[in-house]
Amino acid sequence: RARTRRPTAMRAVLLSALFASVAAFAPPTALVPRVVDAPLTKALVLRGGGVISKETFATTLVVSNGLFGLQFLLIPKFFISQFFEKELDAFHLFFARFIGVLILGQCALLKVCPSETTFLPALITQIAVGIMGPLKAQLTLDPKMPIHLFPVITVFVCAGLGLLAF
Repeated sequence: RARTRRPTAMRAVLLSALFASVAAFAPPTALVPRVVDAPLTKALVLRGGGVISKETFATTLVVSNGLFGLQFLLIPKFFISQFFEKELDAFHLFFARFIGVLILGQCALLKVCPSETTFLPALITQIAVGIMGPLKAQLTLDPKMPIHLFPVITVFVCAGLGLLAF
């Protein structure tokens, strides 16, 4: 019976190299100017009025919607069966994967386009998706409970963050 060796020494070397490279690219702390906290109103004026930045809203959408999009694209049967007691046919699987591609496409656009350009369409889309997607399903399709509350809450929390960035 052959004995397998765990590459613990190699792992340690690789982790040390990773940490060293991260430290090498970090700015020297002596040269970083100290920023004095401005009053909240000045920060809001500089940011355009939002409590959170438009970039934070976009990043939140990329992560949250990206995870949903990946599941629609890669594991549609499992993903949909988590929320509904329905048997899926080829037609529904086709649309689930198609929706996954669309969601991931929107995430890519949010990542590469300026937040000032994408903010309002992304906010309107997020609100519309929340109403026409999880909320409509919650009210009309008899989803599994309480697990279906997760997409309902997630979509509207993301929309709320968008309103805070407005």
